Amino acid sequence: MSAKRTVADAIAATLKAYGAEFAFGIPGNDVLELIRACEEAGIRFVLAKSEPSAAFMADAVWQVSGRPAVLIPALGPGLANAISGIAGALQERSAIAVLAGEMATKQMGLYTHQVFDHVALATPVTKLAAHLNPSRAAQQMAKALDIALTYPAGPVLLNCSAEHSRAASDEPTQAPPRRLPVMLDDAGAQAGRDLISKAKRPLALVGRGAVREGVAGPLRAFVEAWGLPVLTTYKAKGVLDEHHRFALGSLGLSPIIDGETLKLVDSADLLVLVGFDPIELRDAWIDAWPADRAVLSLDWGPAPHRMFPTGAEAQGDLPSLLTRLTAGPAVASWPAETLAAHRAKVAAIVRPRTPATGISPAALFKAVSDRVQPDWLMTVDVGAHRILANHAVLCRSPGQLIQSNGLCHMGYALPAAIGAALAKPGAPVVALIGDGSLLMSLGELAVAAEHNLPIVVVVLDDQALALIKLKQAKMQMAPRAVDFAGPRFDLLAQGFGIDGVRVGTQADFERAFDAALASRRPTIIDAFVDPSEYWEQM
Repeated sequence: MSAKRTVADAIAATLKAYGAEFAFGIPGNDVLELIRACEEAGIRFVLAKSEPSAAFMADAVWQVSGRPAVLIPALGPGLANAISGIAGALQERSAIAVLAGEMATKQMGLYTHQVFDHVALATPVTKLAAHLNPSRAAQQMAKALDIALTYPAGPVLLNCSAEHSRAASDEPTQAPPRRLPVMLDDAGAQAGRDLISKAKRPLALVGRGAVREGVAGPLRAFVEAWGLPVLTTYKAKGVLDEHHRFALGSLGLSPIIDGETLKLVDSADLLVLVGFDPIELRDAWIDAWPADRAVLSLDWGPAPHRMFPTGAEAQGDLPSLLTRLTAGPAVASWPAETLAAHRAKVAAIVRPRTPATGISPAALFKAVSDRVQPDWLMTVDVGAHRILANHAVLCRSPGQLIQSNGLCHMGYALPAAIGAALAKPGAPVVALIGDGSLLMSLGELAVAAEHNLPIVVVVLDDQALALIKLKQAKMQMAPRAVDFAGPRFDLLAQGFGIDGVRVGTQADFERAFDAALASRRPTIIDAFVDPSEYWEQM
């Protein structure tokens, strides 16, 4: 233990009081005191292999646990490298506390090696970016965390000079505020129930704001009481078990599937928006319904976006809002054939095809979906495979398919799987990754091996940036800058000291997948897929 309490200790103790359990980064001499203080406060430091991956790990810890995670980048190139991951956390609505190293204050204004304005760089991609006040470090850290955790959550940055971090401090630890739930009064609750009861074809659109502890139960009771069919964004998958009779699937990115979904939206006479954040939606959702459509918006806080009309808004404790608005018996009268037809159309779009060679991506995802258990965690990277996976893999619990769907970061799924496995020890973790995405964060396999994390990494190997190649084809362009020579991922896995297997048929994939899950060891399954079916799916 340190012989004296330092400013870094005051910061770390406050982070711990707010529930932080993990810190990620790559050390430089300017952040060593911060790392020491975090570890001695009981915040485990995990050495990543790149700064963006460290940010992705922190993001996944927040998504899995709801606890703020810490990112500690060194000065100059450390923070510059991490900025893309910090920007991702802003658009994924993830509470991350960034403690950036900084040069000594006595050198400022003169010394230039590795020097630029950290706060200016971070300001556009954080909810707060500020220089550390060493006299009020714990208070300032608490203020930053209060901002990070205020809905919608996001990253904050304190720029910490090494001399300030090492300075003595007698400042007491700061505790998080105690917030009482904000609920509808009787008149507001009755007005909301009246609005729903008048509708004959109400439809619930549920977004990432519902992926918080305590929402799933009240949401299920609410939709069952009113007979509400439910569509979710990609990050809200599993808030209502996707095998539930009212679950209609996902929306947001596939032009073909959204074409069918928007027809259903257009035929609804009431839209109930639950935590429906447009950060996950493509531009087809701008003005997706007219201003005179009846809409009831329920969320933790205001929705100042104007992307689509939000109608009557109620903000506060979302589980309490749903409970206050729950009534029965069900009054919705959607024709059963209408909902069945929508499900059938989506199923036909994402059905497995017969590939000329290799494995059908849809068949691979169906095999995964057939095996999913409520305690699984899955991550998925960015690309054509992610859009398909969100419609082909059915989730059974909230937040089960972890992904970057705000900024849509390639290279996310492997480090996110590491963060998820650390945050929920013992849970089966499956990472669904395109080969181009895995090449962006391949070094993090070393972290999975070092910590012996039971992650099954499924690589959809087609040696191309399939989504961009598809877009080129639909624009009648020749493929350029999208094909590459991929490595033997199974052999690379062995070089990292983890298990690796290569498969080229559906039967071989299923055998390898079952064996990898049973082994409880980090494993790569290099699966050759035929991307041709993507053309009809998106």
